[in-house]
Amino acid sequence: MWPQAAATHPMDGLTTDEIRSVSEILRGAGKLDDAARVVSMTVEEDPKDEVRAWKPGQPFARRAIATLLSGGHLYEAHIDLAARSLVGWDEVSDHEAALTIDELMSAGDLPKQDPRWIAAMAKRGITDFRNVMCLPLTVGPVSDPALKGRRLLNVPCVDTTGAGNNLWGKPIENLVAQVDLKSKSVLSVTDLGVMPPPPQTPSHAYADSGKYRKPPKPIEITAPEGSNVKVEGGQVRWDNWSFHVRLEPRVGAVLSLIRYDDHGTFRDIAYQISASEMFVPYMDPAPTWSFRAYMDIGEYGFGVLSSELQRGIDCPEGAHFLDLTISDTKGNPVVSKGAVCIFERPTGDPIWRHSELINNTAEVRPNNELVVRMAPVVGNYDYLVDYVFDRAGNIDVRLGAYGIDATKGVASKTLSDPTAAQDTAYGTLVDERLLAVNHDHYMTFRIDMDVDGTSNRLVEDRFSVRRLEQGQRKSLWQVDTKPVATEGPVTTPLSAAQFRIESAGKTNKQGYRTSYQIMPGHSDVSLLAKDDPIQLRAGFSAYTLWSSAYARDERYAAGMYPNENPDVDGLPKWTAAKRPIEDRDLVLWYTVGFRHVPRAEDWPVMPGLWHGFRLRPFNFFDRNPALDVPPMVNARESK
Repeated sequence: MWPQAAATHPMDGLTTDEIRSVSEILRGAGKLDDAARVVSMTVEEDPKDEVRAWKPGQPFARRAIATLLSGGHLYEAHIDLAARSLVGWDEVSDHEAALTIDELMSAGDLPKQDPRWIAAMAKRGITDFRNVMCLPLTVGPVSDPALKGRRLLNVPCVDTTGAGNNLWGKPIENLVAQVDLKSKSVLSVTDLGVMPPPPQTPSHAYADSGKYRKPPKPIEITAPEGSNVKVEGGQVRWDNWSFHVRLEPRVGAVLSLIRYDDHGTFRDIAYQISASEMFVPYMDPAPTWSFRAYMDIGEYGFGVLSSELQRGIDCPEGAHFLDLTISDTKGNPVVSKGAVCIFERPTGDPIWRHSELINNTAEVRPNNELVVRMAPVVGNYDYLVDYVFDRAGNIDVRLGAYGIDATKGVASKTLSDPTAAQDTAYGTLVDERLLAVNHDHYMTFRIDMDVDGTSNRLVEDRFSVRRLEQGQRKSLWQVDTKPVATEGPVTTPLSAAQFRIESAGKTNKQGYRTSYQIMPGHSDVSLLAKDDPIQLRAGFSAYTLWSSAYARDERYAAGMYPNENPDVDGLPKWTAAKRPIEDRDLVLWYTVGFRHVPRAEDWPVMPGLWHGFRLRPFNFFDRNPALDVPPMVNARESK
């Protein structure tokens, strides 16, 4: 799908023409000269009440926010596109912006000009750097006053000699240069001693797989009579669902105005769902590894690093594809093709069924799903982020972990070697002299629920055990429902209760407040010490579920600028105010957390592993909403 020429919906991302207009306005105001660089440029959403009230054909405001680096300082610009004016220009002190693609591409060349690094490489027998790829890694929280105000990266390198598709198998271990992007200089070189490189050059090409498995007969997802999905700009309709999707450079896909057609009434379910932050800490105390605790979204960007999805492989042949339009560092629009795909698929499972043995009757209904998918690639890791809608009113949010493990060179070839216990203390040996390091993933999603309107409350349905004094039974459990009065982390164990978002003013036929339940999936939380510097800036990862009062500018779980930030920001800071959330507009934050202890089967490329959670209607409807799904035989006859 080609980029839109003009915005047709208030939640549309910036178009190519709008990006050009923002740049022209900034240049006209003297804010975007040849030395300045654009870090990000995005639409500034209109107030929520205005968006909710908007109808197709009505006019709407268009505003933009741009983040720029200029003269060694960070600025935020607010632009009114209709008035073609700069309405706000503010310096952001004591913070560092996310990295730009230009910085990521150029940082690896800086060590190759430093005498200390060149000497360290010579000790390793490497004097030709043409096959040396150096990796721009964020440094984590910076508390050293001597480093304040610098734009830092730590840069380890790998030897790519002979490598084809896997560039991560020969790390040049124990050597890291720290660079300052502002001065374009190497500040320090850490050399912990020479470690011989792994002997193998890994490959995950089919030609190098051994080809033992015979090619299977094709299995395809097809729609021979056309798609049931309607995509117009960013507006999507499928089955009884409707929503808007746009693409942002920081978080990728943003789904808004999620509604369900309940027999002619379009009912609100969620105002917006998107990724918010991803915290990935590695578990190795060596100075060349201990800083590795990335904020993949706030430091790098899921949208910026989205890869082009492959038709027929990542997505079915009949999928709809959306392009991502962003600004480069000079304010020019750049289009990333196929950053998101939207498709329907049969699950192969029934949405509901019952066979009655007494009178030999059976009723079964097929389930289809709608999937919205993106695939950001952050260095060695590929992620698939799916938003999945089914015919019973469920929304699954799923995170697939793919790609290649981050590896470290060690002395051991096998566990029988004398140094194996020491070498494998923080990871798993996956090949000769090659260790995959233990790490975590904490992906937080921002879920702005509007269950039948903006006035909602979070409730806990606790399971309490009741002793019985009469009869053969001695105990049972009951549900005790209690609303959560103020914002903050949910400290009740997720196994001890279920959690729902109830409407304040609508009930179903039976008299229950309409609601949606959040059903936990993977819910590991951080085990790091609360005073660990990398944990302080990732406080959201200490709990799986948080709630907060709705605030338009509270979007990122670790705050707006997590890069190098040593302070508490984001969710823990906002919710410390303990704002009331009962029967008000509130936001949920769910962290999909999982620990990755690598295994031999993860090398040289990982099979995908999926994690996630579900939003499920709970007394939202009067009955099973999938009751009118046609039987397969009826669907065939109608065609």
